Amino acid sequence: MKFELCMTRIIRKWKVVSVIAIALLVFLSADTVSSAQETGQDAEIVVVIDSSKSMGDMDSCYLVPDFVKALFASMPRHYSMGLVSYQNEVRISIPVGSDYSMIEDELEEIEYKQYGNAGTGLMEAVGLFHEGAAEKRILLISDGEIMMPSVEETEESSNQFLQAIELAAQENIVIDILNLGSCVEEGYTVYSAAQSTGGMVYELRDGEELARFAESYLFDTCRLNVSHVGILGGTEGELSIRLPDCYMNKARIILLGRQQNENLTLSCEADKINMIKGKYFTVIELIEPNLDEVKIQMSSEGTMEIDAYLTAEYDFSINTGHSYVQENQTAEIWMTILNHKGENLLGGCLKDGGVTVYLDGIEQEYRIADEKICLEMRCDGDTAAELHVSFDDLYADYYGEAGITEMVLVPVIEEKPPKIDWFFWSVIAIFIAVLVILFILSVGIGKKRTVKKKMIDESRTLPRDTSVHKNEFCGKIQVYVIHNKEDIDYPPESINLFARCNREVITLEWILDTCNLPLSLRDAEKVMIKPGDDRSLIIKNNGGAAALMGRELLEKGRSYHLYYHEKVTFIFDEEDTEIEVHYKDLRPNEK
Repeated sequence: MKFELCMTRIIRKWKVVSVIAIALLVFLSADTVSSAQETGQDAEIVVVIDSSKSMGDMDSCYLVPDFVKALFASMPRHYSMGLVSYQNEVRISIPVGSDYSMIEDELEEIEYKQYGNAGTGLMEAVGLFHEGAAEKRILLISDGEIMMPSVEETEESSNQFLQAIELAAQENIVIDILNLGSCVEEGYTVYSAAQSTGGMVYELRDGEELARFAESYLFDTCRLNVSHVGILGGTEGELSIRLPDCYMNKARIILLGRQQNENLTLSCEADKINMIKGKYFTVIELIEPNLDEVKIQMSSEGTMEIDAYLTAEYDFSINTGHSYVQENQTAEIWMTILNHKGENLLGGCLKDGGVTVYLDGIEQEYRIADEKICLEMRCDGDTAAELHVSFDDLYADYYGEAGITEMVLVPVIEEKPPKIDWFFWSVIAIFIAVLVILFILSVGIGKKRTVKKKMIDESRTLPRDTSVHKNEFCGKIQVYVIHNKEDIDYPPESINLFARCNREVITLEWILDTCNLPLSLRDAEKVMIKPGDDRSLIIKNNGGAAALMGRELLEKGRSYHLYYHEKVTFIFDEEDTEIEVHYKDLRPNEK
């Protein structure tokens, strides 16, 4: 039995250490609380009080209700709280989000009596949460024991407690246990709730230690953004607190520790001042303060041990604008952060920084000038700049829309038409005109020469004698297949017209057949060749092929002279074939 108890203690302590380590890692890696508030995410906490008779021995001075009041009075806007108290049955059930006055009245009525039906109490607490809350947490304050009048009822309460734990785990509700007195080692206990939901088990000797635990729970577990601003000690104390600015919706000064706040005096200016007092806490709320200095004086019959903390709440909105520098294609974007009155927070608490700016999800460097955040973005066309801010202040919470889109419009610059230099363009025009005239004259002269040399005006020649003369053809022709569709290389072929041709007219088709070139070319038979004057050949193209003599395109149906050592090129587009015919003189040994 003793061995089992020792092992149970070791396992429980190991789990608590593991949970603490995990919670610490999550805390270090998570975003700040302000970023959650900026996106409108809320947290809900339900405090469950075991008000059974056995709790009276642990909290004889009824400091648990005072502790719960301190939590409710200190929580910022994005935390909503509810309350459950149980004995044999549920005695108090206050919905999440109720105001402080309702909770204060119920806490005043708490008495420690009867038994502790933790099962029905926890099940009631689980049912108070709303859907969609970013964080859900239960703080169960108990001496650790589940106890009912009979064994059967105790067993039934324990089973219901386990069902509530399972339901809480499904709903992502974290359950913390605040144990007063020594942890119960036997029987039915509540500690499994923390182990099963990722919560913590806190052990306090008695209610007297609750004052300091309030600081730990508020600032470490709930991670409130606060700044420690001073200490009140001894029997008389005075504290002067300087607010960062007067642009906040609410400033809250929290005094935690042993105190006698009936003798508290306050010097400050605000639209409205609320003060909530307890045995071990005081919360001073300044609604829209008008002066940035707050003075607190307090005297006590005994020694005070008070720590003062400052927290604030800001409502904000973002305004943006931009200008565009055409020379370097850069948009200069500016941003202001305004409170609910339109006052610029960059002229107050944020004037020295405390803001992180993101452009399209990437953190940006910026400067503050004229109470504006200024940053640059390169763009060569209209674009949407997605801006987002987060706040690094440790004492304040910010509520508003943290993202905004700035449409950067690149202006269209209308360039003025350049001034015309009439003298320059007149000179250019005259120069071009002279060139055109010279070109026309040269083309005319060239055409006259070409026609005189190459073209035959058949209308002025007498009809040729149709009788056959065997030796009218002179010289020889060489045929080159430059290109053909099949990409076959054919060797050059030659025909001795003087020796082999006894015709009056030959065709390109005859030449190809005579040379044994297996090329079937459309309209090759329409290329006519006959002997001419001065030992020339007369070429006449009546077909669809293109005929070139040098760079000159031969007109279809017209006759042209081909002299020795000249060539004519025939291009057949449909057959993808190019042929050159060279006309050459015969050597003496070839005649």
